[in-house]
Parts: sequence; C-alpha cells; structure tokens
Amino acid sequence: MKKQYLLSIIILCLSTHQIYSQQSQAGYNLFKPVPRENMRNFALDRPDITETAQTVDAGHFQFEGDVIKWVKETQGNSPRTINIWSGLYKMGLTANWDIHLGYELFNIYQDNEGKKIDDGAGALTVRLKRNFWGNDGDKKTSFGAIPYITFEPGNALEFNDNIQFGVGFPFSYTLTDKLGLGAQPQIDFIPDGTGGHDLSFFQTVVIGGPLVGELDFYVETVAFFTSADNNYLLNGGLIYNISPNVKVDVATNLGLNKPSPTRIYLGLSFRI
Repeated sequence: MKKQYLLSIIILCLSTHQIYSQQSQAGYNLFKPVPRENMRNFALDRPDITETAQTVDAGHFQFEGDVIKWVKETQGNSPRTINIWSGLYKMGLTANWDIHLGYELFNIYQDNEGKKIDDGAGALTVRLKRNFWGNDGDKKTSFGAIPYITFEPGNALEFNDNIQFGVGFPFSYTLTDKLGLGAQPQIDFIPDGTGGHDLSFFQTVVIGGPLVGELDFYVETVAFFTSADNNYLLNGGLIYNISPNVKVDVATNLGLNKPSPTRIYLGLSFRI
C-alpha cells in the first residue's frame, strides 16, 4: 500500500500539462548551469512552514538551514530537543525541477526538566520540487508540488514501515509590490507504530514582505489535523538580506493549544 501511495504522488507531479513548463530557462540543466546574471531572485523554503513554489536555478546549489533550534514538544512541562545545523541541501535540476536532501546533523534530547538523555544525528529527508507556474516571478501567482520521504535516524535508506512520506502544494499570490500572501496544504502519511500509517493534514497561511531596509518579515498561522490531536501554531520571523545570495533569519513557532510544540530558531541560507 505504501508503494501505491508513493507512486501516486510521483505520477501527480509528473502528469502536468506542457503549458505549465517554464521556458525562460529552457535548455539549462544540472550539467549546463543557468548563467549567474540570469538567475531568479533568491527564494527560500524557510523560515516559515509555508514553502516557496520557486525552484533552484538549474545547475546551482542552495543551502537553507537552522544553525540552532530549540524545540519543546508540547505546551507545559514536556521533553525538549536542541537541533544543531539542521539543513536542507538543494540542487537545481532543470527549469522547473530541483532536488533536496534534508539532514539533522546533531540533536540533543532532553527530558521535561531540561536534562540531557541522548544525542546524535537525526532524520534524513529526500524531496523533489516541481514548479507548475510562476517560477520566474512574472505572474501574480505561483504553484508547485513537493513530494518527500523521511527516513528515521539510523535508517540507511530502507523502505520499511517507519518511513514518513507525503506531498505539499505551495502557493503564492502577490498582493502589492511589497506584500505577498502564501498558503500550503500538505498531506502526510505518518508511521503509527504498528506497521501502518496514519493520515495527517496541515494547512498554512502566511503574509510577509519588506519591513525596513534589508529586513523582511512574515506572520503565519498553521493548523495540523492528525488522528491523535489537532495542533495550532502562530509563527513569525525576521529575515535579513546580507546580499542577493545570502540571508540570515530568526523565527519562532508558538503553540496555541496544549498538544502543540513551541520552537525558536536561528537560520542561515545561501546559494552558489
């Protein structure tokens, strides 16, 4: 059944009509990079949960990650995790496809009182992104799909009952020259611990844009719907544009009900 779900997600991303393919970077690929002067504006999948529909320019590398992140699993007294250098490594494949590897380099796990109980590397995630339209910023809207598979810590890319997989659909709408609206519905299949998977769904809505000088902002709401609990988050952050190819950010996710996590993180992103 898992293979059928995965195959359906892949077919969904591949079966888009040709009219949606991007033409401005046609002819460029992983081995024939887009000239630097023709690269798109630098767009990120972080720090908000809503991701961008824009792909990395063909033949170019992009890193986006948490330098450090503090996570409390639920409201009240609950276990915590400190993530150190949790990154998303991205490579542009064609005009409208890229590939991502997400890896949690080092995690420190703490109990309810903040005492260390374990540490080590975290999960590995493999993603593809397909842009359907709006990749070049020439339209008021953009839309894409991001299918993914996550392997639990210690899993050497084995397709067993403990993998998590799903697909998200990032969408954006340009409200004004300085303000944009984004949204992302996502379906996830999460291991249930008995060899099966539970269906989970979340929906985001985000608004953001330039604040002052080289500083950008965003405010976001997220609702997660799972078989166990529903989680609600209010998120916000600041992004500083050091250069056209380097950004740093600081952000937080605030849990609005007891089962929801709280996160605080500092991030770095760059492309070459």
